[in-house]
Amino acid sequence: MVKIECKIVKIKDIKPYENNPRKNKKAVGVVAKSIKDYGFKVPLVLDENNVIICGHTRYMAAQKLGPVSYTHLRAHETSLHL
Repeated sequence: MVKIECKIVKIKDIKPYENNPRKNKKAVGVVAKSIKDYGFKVPLVLDENNVIICGHTRYMAAQKLGPVSYTHLRAHETSLHL
């Protein structure tokens, strides 16, 4: 089971997942423009240590735009039943 919380965290406190398989830096400019035009619509998903689970491109776009904080979902894995 995964417990989900919605919180706000400062961009400087977010850490990219070092083994992120996606290499899509070319999309950062387009995503940044979308965020500037329409706002942050999809939050990041972070683990308990503020490491990105989902949303690396949005994170890089947010860094480019320079916001102070960002809404994210925090996933706490309490147990795993397969």
